[in-house]
Amino acid sequence: MSKRMSKTKSSILASMLAATIFLSGCANQGALGGGDKVAVVNGTVISKAEYEKTYAEFVKVFHLEDAPEKQRTEMADTLKQMAMDKLIRQTLILSEAKKAGIQVNDAEVKDYKQKNILSNPIIKPQFEAFLKQNNMPESDFDQMLKQNLLVTKFIESKGGPAVKVSDADVKAFYTKNTAQFKIPARIHASHILVKAILPQLKQELRSKNPKITDEALAKELASQQSTLKAKADQIFAAVKSDPAKFETLAQKDSDDKLSGQKGGDLGEMAEGTVDPAFWEAAAKTPDGKMTPEVVHSQFGYHIIKVFSHEAPHQQTFEEAKKLIHDHMAQEKKQAFLQSWLESQKSVAKIEVEEAYKPKADAMAGPGALGGAMQAAPAPQAATNAAPAQTAKQ
Repeated sequence: MSKRMSKTKSSILASMLAATIFLSGCANQGALGGGDKVAVVNGTVISKAEYEKTYAEFVKVFHLEDAPEKQRTEMADTLKQMAMDKLIRQTLILSEAKKAGIQVNDAEVKDYKQKNILSNPIIKPQFEAFLKQNNMPESDFDQMLKQNLLVTKFIESKGGPAVKVSDADVKAFYTKNTAQFKIPARIHASHILVKAILPQLKQELRSKNPKITDEALAKELASQQSTLKAKADQIFAAVKSDPAKFETLAQKDSDDKLSGQKGGDLGEMAEGTVDPAFWEAAAKTPDGKMTPEVVHSQFGYHIIKVFSHEAPHQQTFEEAKKLIHDHMAQEKKQAFLQSWLESQKSVAKIEVEEAYKPKADAMAGPGALGGAMQAAPAPQAATNAAPAQTAKQ
C-alpha cells in the first residue's frame, strides 16, 4: 500500500481527534455569549472566555505548556489567530446547522464511539492513550465528538452529490492504484525496553558537566551502556526462567510506558517502519517464542516476544474498498467544507474587537482568517522509545 493510503489507515484516530479539536468547545450557540466579547459573527457573540479557552487548547495541542518562553512568544500571535479563526468557523457552521435543524443526540455519540473506537483493537489503545496524555475526561471527549458528528451531518446535508463516493469511484481508484495495495510483511510482537538512546545519554552527560572532555564522555557513555545492558540481561534471565512473568515485568520495568501498560504488546508492525535491528531479530524468531538474547537497537535494549508473522501479500479489492471509500469521502468532505466556509466568510458580517484583530505576520500563518479551512494539528503520539524507525540522530 502507498505511504499515502497507509498513513490514512494508521491515522484514523489522529484525523478524528484533529477534527474534534477543530470544533470542540461550545455545546450550543448561546454559550458563546457570556463575558466580554472578542468578536461578533452575524449577530452571534464570541466571548472572551471562550476565546481564552480555545487559545489554551491550541497551546496544549502544540505542547507549549513547558516550552521555552521564546518559543511560546514566537508562536503566540499565530495561535491567537488560529483560535479566533476556529471560533468564527465554528459559529458559521453551528448557526447554519441550527437553521437547518441538524442535531446529534447522545445515543448517536455512544453508538459511533462503540463501533469506531471501543470495538477496534488498534484504535482503542490510541484513544485511551490520548485521554491519558491530555488529562481529558471521557465526557469532554464525548462532547467534542458530538460536535464532530454534527459537522459531518452538516456536510452531508449541504454537500449532496459533491461529497458522495460511488462504488464505481472506489473500484476505479483501486484498479488505477493496484500497486499501492501491496501489504508488506508484518510481525505482531511485544517487548520490554531498557532505554539507552545515545544522543539523549550524551546530552544528559554534557548538561551535567559542560566541560567534560570527549574522552571522558566516551568512557562515561560506555559505563552507562554497560549498566543498562546488565539490567536488560537480568530482566531477560527472569523472563526466560519463567515466561509467564513477561507481561508483569513489562508493566513494571519497561521504559516504553505506552506498550508497558499493555504487557509490552506493540501490536502489528510493518516491515520498513521498525528499527532494522529489532525487525531482523523478530523476523528470525518463531511464533510464540522470545528472541534468544537481548536485542540492541537505536532505542536501547529489548527483550522481544513474537506472537505471529504475516507474509507480504496483495490486498484484495474487497479488503481495501472500505479504506478507499473512507479516504475519498474524507477528501471530498474537507474540500466542500473549505469551499463553503470561504463563501460564507465572504458574505458574513464579522466584527473583531481591535485588540483581537490579526497582526500582519500572523495573517499568513495556518490560522489566517483569509486562508483555507485548517484543521488543528493532530495530538502528538506517544513516543516512549517504541521501536519505530526514526531519522538518524
